[in-house]
Amino acid sequence: MENTIMEKNMDERTQLDRSDRIGMYLSVVMVMVGAGIAIAAAVDRVREVASGHDIPVTVPLSGETAALPLGPDGAPIDGSIDVATVVVADPAPATLFALWAEPLWLAAVISVGLVIAAMFFLRLARGRAFTSGASRLAIAGATVVTVGWVGSQILSNMSTNGAMSAISDYTYESVTFEVDLAPALAILVIAGIGAALQVGERLQRETEGLV
Repeated sequence: MENTIMEKNMDERTQLDRSDRIGMYLSVVMVMVGAGIAIAAAVDRVREVASGHDIPVTVPLSGETAALPLGPDGAPIDGSIDVATVVVADPAPATLFALWAEPLWLAAVISVGLVIAAMFFLRLARGRAFTSGASRLAIAGATVVTVGWVGSQILSNMSTNGAMSAISDYTYESVTFEVDLAPALAILVIAGIGAALQVGERLQRETEGLV
């Protein structure tokens, strides 16, 4: 009985006002829209890969230059090329696997991460921020971003290196391994939120014990 009263008091004190709840519910709607966009993008990419040949692949380049028609009346101007889209006529099995797996993996990770985000926002909308469930959701979100980031980097580099090898008949010497560090910041932020919620939950529990 005492625990029920304490939980009721906690809910009352953490209850959001109407405008805040509406904002949280709108965040959930945007999360669902984001998941739909990610799935649609994955479907489009799978359609490009489905034939198994003549697949466009965006590859990073380093130290490459080309004459570009950027001068007066389209005159060629030498420029540095950092990214190019190449068409792979007949990718190797490992490259084809990576080309298939990359969009599916990315869509799955984004969808799972957004579902966790939606659950987190719903908890906030119901005034249940400083609870063990909310902190676990934040930690789960950080875990999903970490796993998704690592897997995506591996598949992306398999795709790009395989594509460069295929179009150059394995003579292109530059083997790229790019790492996008932006998700690392997101992981730190999400994990920090989870830790803060755990601390807040403990402090709230201790405060309730003093009442």
